[in-house]
Amino acid sequence: MSAIASTAALLEDVFPGSAVGQVEYLRWLYQGSPFGEVIEANLDDELGRAGHYALVPIKLARDGRDIPGALSLNTAVHERARGGGTFVRLAELAIADARSRGVRAVVGVANASSTPGFLRRLGFELLAPLPARILLPTPGSGAGFQSAWADLGALAGDRLMQGAEQMLAPPETGEARLWNVETLKWRLSRPAARYAVHRAEDVLAVSRAERRSGVRVAVLLKVLARRELGARERGALVRAACRFHRAPLALHVGLNRNVSFPGLPLPDRLRASPLNLIYRSLEEPLRPGSIVDFEFLDFDAY
Repeated sequence: MSAIASTAALLEDVFPGSAVGQVEYLRWLYQGSPFGEVIEANLDDELGRAGHYALVPIKLARDGRDIPGALSLNTAVHERARGGGTFVRLAELAIADARSRGVRAVVGVANASSTPGFLRRLGFELLAPLPARILLPTPGSGAGFQSAWADLGALAGDRLMQGAEQMLAPPETGEARLWNVETLKWRLSRPAARYAVHRAEDVLAVSRAERRSGVRVAVLLKVLARRELGARERGALVRAACRFHRAPLALHVGLNRNVSFPGLPLPDRLRASPLNLIYRSLEEPLRPGSIVDFEFLDFDAY
């Protein structure tokens, strides 16, 4: 069995039914990323892969400058290997490897159960729980926005991506994940996923649809804006996404320096767990995290 297949089998065992256990997905993320191949640590025994910790290389922008970073993803320990500090050992190995390769910061999103381990045993800091808002479309039109599926090769999606470089500019202060048109297109090529693009003069947004508690929801995964958006533009974006996905409401989770959605807090029954943004500096001296943009698309949630 190949290394990717072994990891996929473990992830499917620990997270049954999740997309993270698919070989095609792991090949796309671990081997096909334009940011570089995965940095990982594994535990194998006579029954196969028993533990896995992955750091996926990314680019971060800090105060307008590029820095090499990594995204903490796909932590899994089989029940037969739990209780002996496997998670911490694998994470320390992967983080040491990342530091030796020049990675200067690791970011991630942890749930309620895993957050204490990251903070107490691995030296991460908790920056903030990511805010989650339900957005109700108000009467009006999606004037100014054009929407299309973002499938690679689709002419409409490619047309909406043209000239997007201005929306992808990094923040002048603070940190954010850094994208360009080509890396964003790669992100939108994730296997078994389909995304929509919504474009206005100063805005490029990415969304997808899902069902929560039986309700169809337009999930705003990323909003890239050249400037701070006003209430009229925010409303038009929500209406455009809801109409495209035929959804009665939208959802936005994350931090965005240019877009502040004043929607309703997501009820606990609709969220599986709080999403805690965590950060570990690998520099000396340590530099506290200052993330100003981080949304669903940035941490591979969909």
